[in-house]
Amino acid sequence: MLFSLRRGTFMTVLLGAAFLFMSGVAHASEITIVKSDHAVEEISKKDLKKILEGKSKTWDDGSAIILVTLKEGPAHEAFLKKYAKKSAKQFTNYWRKMVFSGQGKMPQAFDSEDELAAFVAANPGSIGYIAKAPPDGTKELKIK
Repeated sequence: MLFSLRRGTFMTVLLGAAFLFMSGVAHASEITIVKSDHAVEEISKKDLKKILEGKSKTWDDGSAIILVTLKEGPAHEAFLKKYAKKSAKQFTNYWRKMVFSGQGKMPQAFDSEDELAAFVAANPGSIGYIAKAPPDGTKELKIK
C-alpha cells in the first residue's frame, strides 16, 4: 500500500513537471513581427521594452511606431512577461495610466494572431507579436 501511494505521488509529480516543461516550451516561441518591407531587421530587448512602454514613438527613420497587441492568451502573457516585464493586467493598467495622463494612446488589441498579423502586414511602422511563423506580408524582427 505504501509503495503504491509513493508511486502514485511520484507519477503525479512527474506528470506535473512534464506539464510545466511543455507549457514553458509552448511559450518560448513568441516572435516579434513587422511589415515585410520594414528596414529594421533586429531590435534590442531594451528598445523593445521602450516601445512596449510607449517611450519610443518613432523608428530610426522617423516613421511612427504603431504598437499592436493581442487581447489575451498564452502568447500575450508570455510576450509581455518576457519583454515588458509585466503581467497582462499590469501592462493594461500601465497603459490606462498613460492614456489618463495624456501621455499615450492604448495599443490596438486583436482577438487573434491572424487579425494582428494582417494589420501589421497592411500598416507600415506597426509592430506586434505572434506564436507562429510570420505570415505573408510580415517578417520576424530579431531580438538581440
